[in-house]
Amino acid sequence: MTHDSRDQGTVTVVTHVHREPLCVDRVADCRDPQGSWGIWGRRMLGQLRGTSPRAVGPYVTLARLGAGGMGEVFLARPERLAAGYGPADLVAMKVIRNEVARDAEYLRRFAREVAVAASVTSPYVARLRDSDVTEELPWLATEFVVGPTLAQAVGRHGRLPPGALVRLGEGMARALVAVHAAGATHRDLKPANVLLAADGPRLIDFGVARTRTATTLTSTGHMVGTPAYMSPEHIAGGRHVGAASDVFCLASVLAYAATGRDLFGDGPVAAVLYRVAQAEAQLNALPAELVPLVAASLAKDPASRPTADELVERFAALRLAHGEESDGSGAGWPAPVARDIEDERRDVTALCATGSALLPLPNPPTGQEPDAGRPLGVGTLAPHQFPTMGPTPPAPAVHPAPRFRGRLRALAVVAAFAVTGAGVGAYLALRGADDGNGSEAGGAVPAPTTTLTPAQLVAQAGVDASGAVDRSGYVPQFAAQRAPGWKPWRGRLGGARMNCSADTRALVCLLTNGTYEAVSTADGHRLWVSGSPPAAEDSPGEAYFGPGNGTLFMPGDTLAPQVRGGHALIASDGALQLRDSRTGDVRWKAQPPSGRGEFSAQPLLADDTVIATVEGKSLSDEPSGASLRAYDVTDGSTRWDLTLDEGDGPSHAEEGLYAAQALIDGVVYARTPDGLVAVDARKGVVLGRASPTAGTGCRAVSSGGGTIQCESRMTDAQRASNGDKAEIRVDRYTPRTLEPVGHYVYLLDQKTTRADVTVTATDSTYSLARRSDDGSDTGLIVLTDLRTGKQTQTLRSPVIGPSVSAPLLVDGQAVFADNHSLYVTPLDRKSGRLGKPRAIPLPGAPSDRSEPQDDGNGIIIRDQIRPPQVLMLGGVVHVVFDRGTISSVRLP
Repeated sequence: MTHDSRDQGTVTVVTHVHREPLCVDRVADCRDPQGSWGIWGRRMLGQLRGTSPRAVGPYVTLARLGAGGMGEVFLARPERLAAGYGPADLVAMKVIRNEVARDAEYLRRFAREVAVAASVTSPYVARLRDSDVTEELPWLATEFVVGPTLAQAVGRHGRLPPGALVRLGEGMARALVAVHAAGATHRDLKPANVLLAADGPRLIDFGVARTRTATTLTSTGHMVGTPAYMSPEHIAGGRHVGAASDVFCLASVLAYAATGRDLFGDGPVAAVLYRVAQAEAQLNALPAELVPLVAASLAKDPASRPTADELVERFAALRLAHGEESDGSGAGWPAPVARDIEDERRDVTALCATGSALLPLPNPPTGQEPDAGRPLGVGTLAPHQFPTMGPTPPAPAVHPAPRFRGRLRALAVVAAFAVTGAGVGAYLALRGADDGNGSEAGGAVPAPTTTLTPAQLVAQAGVDASGAVDRSGYVPQFAAQRAPGWKPWRGRLGGARMNCSADTRALVCLLTNGTYEAVSTADGHRLWVSGSPPAAEDSPGEAYFGPGNGTLFMPGDTLAPQVRGGHALIASDGALQLRDSRTGDVRWKAQPPSGRGEFSAQPLLADDTVIATVEGKSLSDEPSGASLRAYDVTDGSTRWDLTLDEGDGPSHAEEGLYAAQALIDGVVYARTPDGLVAVDARKGVVLGRASPTAGTGCRAVSSGGGTIQCESRMTDAQRASNGDKAEIRVDRYTPRTLEPVGHYVYLLDQKTTRADVTVTATDSTYSLARRSDDGSDTGLIVLTDLRTGKQTQTLRSPVIGPSVSAPLLVDGQAVFADNHSLYVTPLDRKSGRLGKPRAIPLPGAPSDRSEPQDDGNGIIIRDQIRPPQVLMLGGVVHVVFDRGTISSVRLP
């Protein structure tokens, strides 16, 4: 079992890592109001690795389901069934890692897990099929349950309706009756340990369970569990945990299913534990019929709580009141959850029909050019949270593998990366008069032209992973913006990277420990650092997503840097700092306005103005709303302050719904809950407002084809009136006034909301978008002609996965990278077609790796696989990998 120990004074809490949506490459936008950038989704299968066992005991492994610090979980079939088997014949097999198998204490814990699982018999508990704790690599096999975890279902589709809640509660209560009748307690009942099968819920994972006669295996002052789903007596000490503790946790799980939020909130572990032990739970968001039952189960005194048997009776009475006769084992999940279950069953059935395992193929030779028509690989998608497995982790990078027919092609999809918007900012002034038709043979785009002097080009230079500040993703290249004396180089930051930005002189990164580091763009040597990691007792000293709904916690500062023209805009202890990008000298500081919230989004840096977003503050004597605030680049003096949420509740401003998104030709374009607003960057005057047709606000704002673009997703009601087809709509507006001038759409011909398309780059004529399914990259790049709004091509990328960056546009080429190579794809502007991608090996690239420690509650971002950030400037590409390695090469 993977542990993350955090010092809480006299007690060390050994917590499980709880999976939540990742958006670590958009630090300022982690709370996506549309829910469209997360990684929640149905479970999918991953290929076996070269080191994966092909057989364990009397079972043959078929696919990889997940991994933790202590072992791996595989989908397996009985060896005796070589053909004609189906999902009901399969098992989820946990195999202990070799290094852990030598740990006597853990082996005792594992043997206890097996013993408890073997003693419990119930249709509401995933049953143990087989085990062997005496083998060199101990293992256990349980029935393979088709269906998402409760955490996945709620994260993807939202809270459950009252009828489903009652059936869920009754099923979990019946599971606990069986567990307690066997003389055991589960001790880790949480959303990730409840599977939603077609015939009802299943309780899984007895890795923390204990029988009444067992001794405590954790040392004094330690406890094992998930903070948000512990009981007060669990926090007080493991020896006091009995059956009533499971009842308390069942109530917490039911509250999560009813609200979509952890009952005791988010925050540092110590704060969550305090609320569990001392605070009264707020139950006003629960259906009224459940409040008395849940309240009784949450009594601080264990003796005052109902027993599991009493809960069964009370839930059964509620079920009968709903007019349902059968017990909690039947169907009754919401339609989207039921579709997830059926889709997963079809995928697994298709795998069984092949009679083969998902096997890896070797890497192509170094430097070999990928074949654009080659089948895509199958990546590890981690997904069945069975035993001791936390919710879905992102997948490691993948190698090519055979393609299977039909829906099994979905198995080639790997976990999503957060697709960033893209831009060029003031580079609009640098573009030549391109009519979009091309002037050279074959439709090649001519090199960009400009009337700016070299000194002016250097003053304009500044990019991040999205391009420049107009978020278009088109980045023209000028030799004058290359660092003097540059030669190809490789380097390494002092820690893992969050976000980076670069100008001609320096590349500045926010690290996962909350500090900033700058290196020379010429040769990679360190220039300066800012801040030091705080030594907080309740923090791991690294950025992580906390227990609950995935709130980002940083040990230091959080704002992504903005670097441009010799300036580096960062944060220090919550204050804005403008520094010299090469020397690190502080030119000025600015604190958030008194009585207001914090700086909440990446600031934008123009020629002479800094634009910052200040979040609202509702819990104060004088509530305030979100605002934009402009500072003079020269001295940091305030130029203007504009409240964005006039007439809106101030609390909404604390939810990340307001943010300056792009700065184009002296105009700031800011996102609001229902659309966008254009503001004069010098005067702070509102120039125009717009609300997209979808009515869901802009999930991304960019420029393209001389217009301002607002990307949004159709609502369920709109989709129903559109033949049940999901639609991604890009509304286009005139600059400044935001008058509508047209739109283009991506129709996703599916009767679910799983598919998605995200625009990543737009130039004067064409737009690039990346297609995903259930938040997982499909490797499909969609090219759209802005003049007609029609998709002219869908290109299959040679690589897919969480380690693949979003494609950007540069002088007639699409450019992206993974953990091996830089990929350059020519764009023929006459035919409107992308050519064959060419791979350029990146010296020092980290290659593939696996993700450790994916059990429990909270995600250490440093350990997660994330796409590299591609910074293109002056004909040079700086590729910054997630662990801090940098490869700087010439752009072909």
